[in-house]
Amino acid sequence: MACLNTLVRLIIFLVAGGIVRSSLADDTPVTPVIGVLVQEVYKDGLISRHFEGITSYIAASYVKYLEGAGARVVPIWIGRNRTYYDQLLVKINGVLLPGGATWFNQSGGYADAGEYLIQGAMELNDRGVFMPIWGTCLGMELLIFKMANEVETRIDCSSQGQSLPLEFKLDYKESRLFASASDNIITIHSKENVTYNWHKFCYTEEDFSKYGLNESWRVMSVSHDWNNIEFISTVEHRIYPFYGVQFHPEKPLYEFTKASIPHTSASILSGQYFANFFVNEARRNLQKYSNTVDLDLVLIYNFKPEYTSVLGSSYTQQYLFSDGDMGIGDGDDDDDGTSYYPYPNNDDGAATQFCTKTSFLLIITVAVSRWLS
Repeated sequence: MACLNTLVRLIIFLVAGGIVRSSLADDTPVTPVIGVLVQEVYKDGLISRHFEGITSYIAASYVKYLEGAGARVVPIWIGRNRTYYDQLLVKINGVLLPGGATWFNQSGGYADAGEYLIQGAMELNDRGVFMPIWGTCLGMELLIFKMANEVETRIDCSSQGQSLPLEFKLDYKESRLFASASDNIITIHSKENVTYNWHKFCYTEEDFSKYGLNESWRVMSVSHDWNNIEFISTVEHRIYPFYGVQFHPEKPLYEFTKASIPHTSASILSGQYFANFFVNEARRNLQKYSNTVDLDLVLIYNFKPEYTSVLGSSYTQQYLFSDGDMGIGDGDDDDDGTSYYPYPNNDDGAATQFCTKTSFLLIITVAVSRWLS
């Protein structure tokens, strides 16, 4: 009965409201759709102990970070082949490589997927398609590592739970990231502890010079860790629209798990500045999904975040995914990851699958009829 009621409401809603369109209208303003790379969950970790069958996650703060600047999010799966990433990159408007804790030499995980995304984005940019990438903390480290042909140039440092200002280089205003920053934004970053750091590896200007990385990357600022080691805190690629920050601009805005995370008005302005900048970069990419149905089926809204800080996680909320969610092991690794079932872990049985399939067919039918009319 619940299924029947849902179908009746759906029919009325579609026919009366005219919500579904066969394609995204040409005059529809581009709302950026940004892909956020998931990260592997370890078998002996907190998530595995509390959630059965979960193999990857996204901290919800990254999703909110992008939504707060006007973008929508599509999760990018790990463990897929190059075709999947290439097909996805021609539909979305940018990529965010989040921070976290994983190793770059782990096969089939975050680092391998990141490599495919970086290579694909470089190829798109080389063909004249503007495709920006943002790397936060580990994501920045991965960007530099992969574009240096996997030459490891990071050093050990100690900057866990540390709020710091940015020590700007003399030519920082020549960068894209800070060229349009207001005097107030620059003052906040240079004088107040607004950037929140949580990392044990870092890059230095000395090693950038030693390995020739400064020929490819512009360093805009440095900071100092607990042991007074100077490390690079913001970079951008000199050719490609790739950006990296060693700190976490999303945490002051959306994480509340540690007393060391600043939530001052200045730190909020800081985090919002970086979110606005990257989403504005993504707006320069005019790619889009061919129709609203395809887009709706892959957006992050098809999943529900879990309240994980109560379990001891450093993230307030997390989106958790299984291999089934990611299309791993289903024998269909060459498609774009689209699933016709937004809630693949639903256990309501055949009736629910019938309801889901019927609802989907109704949407398609109305979409086609509107297109033909």
